[in-house]
Amino acid sequence: MTHVKSQTTPEIDNAAFVFKGHEAGSIFCGSLSKNGVYAATGGEDDKAYMWNTATGEIVLNCIGHKDSVIFAEFNFDETYLATGDMSGIIQVWKLSDKSVAWEYSMGDITWMKWHMASNILFGGSVTGEVYVWQVPSGKCKILQGHGGRAEAATIFPNGNRIAIGYDDGTIKTIDLKTTAVISTILPDIGHSSVITALDCYLDNNLIISAAVDGKTILSIPHTGKIVSVLQDLNCCNEDTNIEEENECDLRNNWVEAVTFCKAQTFPAAATGTLIGNIYIWDIYKQRIRHDINQGSGITKLCWKGNSTLLFSAGLDGILRCYEARTGQCLQMFMGHLADILDCFISVDGKKVLTTSDDNTARIFEIDNL
Repeated sequence: MTHVKSQTTPEIDNAAFVFKGHEAGSIFCGSLSKNGVYAATGGEDDKAYMWNTATGEIVLNCIGHKDSVIFAEFNFDETYLATGDMSGIIQVWKLSDKSVAWEYSMGDITWMKWHMASNILFGGSVTGEVYVWQVPSGKCKILQGHGGRAEAATIFPNGNRIAIGYDDGTIKTIDLKTTAVISTILPDIGHSSVITALDCYLDNNLIISAAVDGKTILSIPHTGKIVSVLQDLNCCNEDTNIEEENECDLRNNWVEAVTFCKAQTFPAAATGTLIGNIYIWDIYKQRIRHDINQGSGITKLCWKGNSTLLFSAGLDGILRCYEARTGQCLQMFMGHLADILDCFISVDGKKVLTTSDDNTARIFEIDNL
């Protein structure tokens, strides 16, 4: 549900720039070039744009989509921009001349990702298969599913494997070169419902997963062994004496976002729930370092590079920055009038892009943090 405030202009707006180029509706996704000069956004208006983050000038109008655009992201060396909509139309744009280098229609799509070091594009499908394309040739491998939707995925930091989460709670780890299934965690062992988020630790040997069943699980991808059930929100709610008016919300709470910190000196993960709790986990001791209640549901969590600064996108339209070592909220970035749906931090750590249900995308300066 969209929660748009009554006013049309924010009382406080910390944005360095506000992009209003989308015609109507929500802006679902966004990404930044490495230096933050350009942004790409996709929205409910079936449009995707690449635009200058200082002036708002549209430098590429990605025409040709037939449904809401849910993916718009630059490849690893910024030679291409890929855009994809919910109907499965995918376009890869060559940025040197703004032409379409490759396009494909795969049917209903659930997610897309670029490989972090090569021109390989991934797409998850509602039927469970994951497509792996070489760009711009279009040569394709298909990672077979098992009947259910491919809901989430994470590519390992070394680029050799992918973990895929399905709608029945299954998690598969697959070798990208051979397409062989390395391990499978079945629903009766791990999660019992839709996987909402996955991430892989920087050593390639640990996966964190979350699902609608309320569980957050650490597992070893090459064996499928579960290391720890960090948390079971539904179990905790059953054991807690809660007031009836809050009972429904609590019993339908789950983790929507998970992410490992990339700082080697800080072995931690962050998870964020629908009702507004952020948990900072010590992954070696498998215990909570900090439990933060920000008062609004979390849609996405992002670390600033290899630092311990964690950004949280909120359903209240506020972007917050926390120091994960202490749990302290360092700054709140205001301006959106509705849910923040996506956030993306530039590689140089100077800018963050947010997209929202309020039909705007915003650029916030974070270089001073």
